[in-house]
Amino acid sequence: MRRVIKIGGSLLLRDALSDSIQAWAVRQPPAQTIGIVGGGELIDAVRRLDAAFPSPSSWLHWQCVGLLRTTFEWLAPQLSGWHIESTPEQFERLRRFPECHHHLVAVDAFYHAATPSPLPEDWTTTTDAIAGWLSILIGADELVLLKSCDVDTSRSLSELARQGVVDAALPMLADRLPPVRFVNLAAEADR
Repeated sequence: MRRVIKIGGSLLLRDALSDSIQAWAVRQPPAQTIGIVGGGELIDAVRRLDAAFPSPSSWLHWQCVGLLRTTFEWLAPQLSGWHIESTPEQFERLRRFPECHHHLVAVDAFYHAATPSPLPEDWTTTTDAIAGWLSILIGADELVLLKSCDVDTSRSLSELARQGVVDAALPMLADRLPPVRFVNLAAEADR
């Protein structure tokens, strides 16, 4: 079994985030778990800059993807026992040889301007949709979005996008996604 998890950027400033992720991961059924991390306040700062000084959307999109390297490199050493995949070569090896380990993957190891994807290169695409795209690329059995809020799972992805719970690009992938699960990691950690 393969599971893709997206660690929401809004979680990055939580105390003991890595402990919460580790505790959650060990409670899951055995699977190859492949995680990516969002951009949080780094990306929010770019949004504010763009609001004040607009730039071409595609250029901004790839600048933000580049900033995800920072949050990846910050979180990676905190996830003891996780395999760290930071290059396209490491990602390809992971993709071809699935093992029941936990992996943290740099977004730019599989998602970059030179690789075609159906995702818009603008603010509608965040790491929600990038994680969805990753789950499609590797044939994942499950996509888990670790959030800092409760999610009404009776709502469709389109409704959740309209509410701002997920990005607007994720519903574009809906017919190709594995089952999607939402976890309020902040609430689980407080239990």
